[in-house]
Formats: sequence, structure tokens, C-alpha cells
Amino acid sequence: MLLYLSEITESKVTRNVEYNIAGDELGENAKIKNVSLKVEFYRAAETICIRFFGNATVLTACDRCLADLELDMDLDETYYLFPENTPDVDYFYSGDEIELDDYVRETLVMNMPGKVLCSEDCKGLCSKCGADLNLGDCGCDRSGE
Repeated sequence: MLLYLSEITESKVTRNVEYNIAGDELGENAKIKNVSLKVEFYRAAETICIRFFGNATVLTACDRCLADLELDMDLDETYYLFPENTPDVDYFYSGDEIELDDYVRETLVMNMPGKVLCSEDCKGLCSKCGADLNLGDCGCDRSGE
């Protein structure tokens, strides 16, 4: 999705984000299932403010037991873009347009939790045989661990 600099004014404008999620991945075990996202943008002098907000559903796996799960995330990230020749800034713009796809992807990645668990009391996998300990004890001797 493109934003044209000519349409960014001092007044806040909100639009639905058009983002193609087919096959998009967020790391090793996460795929985007659904994204409902809006973008709000405005200009303050030469600085452009872009805010993404909404929600997404991600298909991922539990970090302990590897069970498949759907993770619902609330999204809210703001980016301040400066003219290209501004020193020491993370985000800048040049030309007549701003491509939003990379910002959308970064918003999704930044809002992923550091650790994803199927439940707070997930027991994980046995370090000896790999059995899912949430289904019951496997009988392995793990006392020396």
C-alpha cells in the first residue's frame, strides 16, 4: 500500500490498510492468518507521523510443547518519518510516496510476544523422549537434569 506525500497534511486521516497476508511468515513458526488494521497519518512540518492500530490473528506454536495455537494480538505502533537527509534517524522518506508494507510487517513483528505458551502451566516436552508432558508423564527418569 502506498501513501503519497501530496495527500499527507496537518489533519489526521485514517484509512483501512490493504495488506496481502497470503503466505506471510513472522519468524520460524508463525504465519499471519488475519489482519484488521488501520493507518492514521498526518504531517507536522517536515515530519510525517504514521500510526498503525487494529488486531491480527497469528498461527504459531507453543514455545514449550510445540502445540499449534492461534494467537490474537492487539496492534498499535507509531512511526515518525523524517526527510531522507536528516542525520541519525531510524525512519525516513524520500520521493513522492511511502510504501507501507514494511511498516505493517514490522508492526506485526514488534507486537508478537517474546514467549508464546499454550497455557501458563504448560509442562513442555520431555527432554529425553520428546513426549508432550501435558498429556501425562512419560516415565523417563529426568532427575539428573
